[in-house]
Amino acid sequence: MNLHPIHRSRTAAVIISAAMLAVVVPTVTASTAAAATQTITVTAKGFVPMNLSIKVGDTITFSNTDTTVHELLFKATSGFTCTVTPLVIQPDKSQSCTWSAVGTYTYSDPNQRDSTFRGTVKVAAATPVVVPTVSLAVSGDVVRYGAATTLSGKVTPTAAGTAVDILAQAFGETAFTKVSSVVTTNGGTFSVDVTPEIATSYRAEYQSGTTRVVSSVTPVSVRPAVGLVVRSVQGSRARLTTRATSSIDYEGAFVRVQRQNSLGGWTTMRTVTLGAFSSVRFAARTPNGTTRIRVVMPSSQAGDGYLAGTSRTITLSR
Repeated sequence: MNLHPIHRSRTAAVIISAAMLAVVVPTVTASTAAAATQTITVTAKGFVPMNLSIKVGDTITFSNTDTTVHELLFKATSGFTCTVTPLVIQPDKSQSCTWSAVGTYTYSDPNQRDSTFRGTVKVAAATPVVVPTVSLAVSGDVVRYGAATTLSGKVTPTAAGTAVDILAQAFGETAFTKVSSVVTTNGGTFSVDVTPEIATSYRAEYQSGTTRVVSSVTPVSVRPAVGLVVRSVQGSRARLTTRATSSIDYEGAFVRVQRQNSLGGWTTMRTVTLGAFSSVRFAARTPNGTTRIRVVMPSSQAGDGYLAGTSRTITLSR
């Protein structure tokens, strides 16, 4: 059998090599904006500022610049945690509180009568951060040689008009290379047809600002295309031709001619060796009645980078 240069070894039907799975993409989940810290200064004349707006997860540091001790008392008793309770702040010292719930929180210094020692903290929901991602799926992860399959995915943030690159790494190759580029439609979705000639892994990429966003790897396996045609039928003798096609020259490889038995399984009638052009003519004897025949190329003969191949089933009657 003459093999394509990159398929000399046929010791096993390994479909996806370790190199093809070398790219590891961490799982990315949605998150919220980083928490912030703001300051309210406790002065001899009051709180500066008296009112402050923050978001869930944020922290307020209360810094006492007065020469006397101040105590801060919140009307609410939950929705926040402070470094000390009660919140007593010595001169030239600071204490802080962190909020965990949306709401309006009023506070005051119970030892001061001036209105400037009363304030409000308004807490809003944290702003969600949309983490850029790109997904990739395949309509059929096993194809017959020469057949196409559809890759589809979605980018976030979702937007039409985003350019997405499709990269591929075929069996025997050491790196991904760009094979196509598509533009997202409404909702950030995209799709593209690919026709792998051998086991191939695909991934999608797009640029989001300064970040190159990469999908997980999607593998597609390939079977040789095995053809089977009837040339003639005379009595119990049928003459047929089979041919196997892939990127490999299959001259010298063998295939199994099988018929379907009464239990629905398949029984090998004979084994034939492919000749020039990866094809062979052969004869098969058929019993009375209806006979269903197919040809199977086992994975040991299909070559590295290919699964076993099976022809269509032909029905013969006599």
